Amino acid sequence: MTDHIYGTRYEKQNESTDTDHKQSGDRSPMSWDTADIHRYEQSIALKIPGYAHMHDLMDKLLTASIADNNDISVLIAGAGGGKEITLLGKVHPDWRLIGIDTSQPMLKLAEKRAEEAGMINQVKLLPVTIEQLPEGQVYDGATSMLMLHFIRGLEAKKSFLLHLAKRLRPRAPLIIAAVNADLHSPAYPVMMRAWKEHMLQAGVLAEEWERFATSLSQSSDPVSAETLVSLLTECGFSRITRYFGAFWVEGYYAIRD
Repeated sequence: MTDHIYGTRYEKQNESTDTDHKQSGDRSPMSWDTADIHRYEQSIALKIPGYAHMHDLMDKLLTASIADNNDISVLIAGAGGGKEITLLGKVHPDWRLIGIDTSQPMLKLAEKRAEEAGMINQVKLLPVTIEQLPEGQVYDGATSMLMLHFIRGLEAKKSFLLHLAKRLRPRAPLIIAAVNADLHSPAYPVMMRAWKEHMLQAGVLAEEWERFATSLSQSSDPVSAETLVSLLTECGFSRITRYFGAFWVEGYYAIRD
């Protein structure tokens, strides 16, 4: 998560540094092992309107979908930084949270946040990709927040989602958020100008905006919302519903068939 949205979690999971799943496709030059994680932590909420709201809704959807029992395990794909871990751990002290990420610095930050929140005993953090998780272990739900656009290529994205589906129980929920943008859409420049205005008014520096905007096409590989829905369907998910939107950032709820 350097410029997070453009330099965020999927680079964490599958590159030797960032992307958990990039081993299935081209690798981004951005490295979460050298990223300024503290700068990311300070700036991401300024960049995405409703960032906290997006995560709060993530929790609400998981809560509404997962049966209330004493043996719940949730997979956090791209857990570096600890945002989802600490939010879910606080609200659901009986849930077991398994976070995966291949960026050691980001995992260290997640571990630090979990310890400070007093929830380290319910958290397990693993420096692995989704493919490296034992196939016999299945989870009651999963999240993948702001990382899919860092997986380069449709086949690599599909591989990630297929492996994620294999590790979920039937009818288990997936909450996934990503930058979903058609770079050739007539609306693209308008949306980017509006997003720039939002960031500058929120206190993001102009040069940081420029890095952010440039990285959208250079360090990440976003797809359109229609393509994402098609990928989710093809990979075994249904009831796909958009629950959040802010400029090009979208959040979706889906159920494993």
